[in-house]
Amino acid sequence: METSTPKVGRRRRAPAAGNEESVQLTADPPIYSALLTRWAEDGRTVPGRRDPEWSTITSSPIWPSGPLFGA
Repeated sequence: METSTPKVGRRRRAPAAGNEESVQLTADPPIYSALLTRWAEDGRTVPGRRDPEWSTITSSPIWPSGPLFGA
């Protein structure tokens, strides 16, 4: 028998207290840390850090005023 209420996707249930999986975080390998340092020195976007150019673009008004348009 069909119901009149449509189903709209699934919902995840929160894990019960005490049933969380423990994940151990390890330090980045030295080669990865060195790569991130090099990228940062070159002014590139680095994972885990805000991109200043993107922040400027997304915080500017859409049309045609604000810091990107010299107004």
